[in-house]
Amino acid sequence: MAVLTEQSVQKIALRYLDKRYRKKSLWRRTFARPEVRTHKKFGGKRADGLIAFRHWLLGVYVVSIEAKSAKTLPAIRPYSNIRKLLINSLRAGLMCCLLSGAFLALLKMNDGWLQFVIPLNVLAISALLYGLFTLNSHKHQLVDVIDQIRQYPANAQWLAFSKDGFMNLSMAQQEQLRRICQAQGIGILMVKNSWTVEVLHRPSYRWKWFGDFLKFYSKGGEIRKQLR
Repeated sequence: MAVLTEQSVQKIALRYLDKRYRKKSLWRRTFARPEVRTHKKFGGKRADGLIAFRHWLLGVYVVSIEAKSAKTLPAIRPYSNIRKLLINSLRAGLMCCLLSGAFLALLKMNDGWLQFVIPLNVLAISALLYGLFTLNSHKHQLVDVIDQIRQYPANAQWLAFSKDGFMNLSMAQQEQLRRICQAQGIGILMVKNSWTVEVLHRPSYRWKWFGDFLKFYSKGGEIRKQLR
């Protein structure tokens, strides 16, 4: 199995996605460049790759890329987050409380402490059961690389992993990573070697209701001129 550096993954993924999106661009013209920074007021973060083009229907379309290799394995390994587990469990408990009608005890009953005990018990028991049955769910897990790609706003966001790095994850971790990315609308590329790239999951389209995502990037004005 080829061992790829992060720079190689970055270069190969950018080339692959540029070719992929060029087919959707007006006049077959794209801007594709590595290491593009956001404005300082948006954090001054550097995307591993940025692609922009004029879509024939959607207007200016922006794609951001974050690349990782085996050396940055900790950043792509999912891990459980207690805070997220607690928040999700409380949300589930509150939903059960509302749907079961237990919440109505606060409004309908007039039995002093009992009208508070019923909904609180339903909320607590439902939250506890939800937490126990979904303890290992991807819904309660975080991945550091997802926080990174979120710093590069775009219509489509891609994570590019080297195959040797991705395969260093356990099967359970690979599946969890896929599910988390799918739930958050992030695409996954697996770079096998310098000429072979596999799409594991396509990203969801993210709308920008006013303007476009180029406004977040320091070279946004320059890029916009190139796309005219």
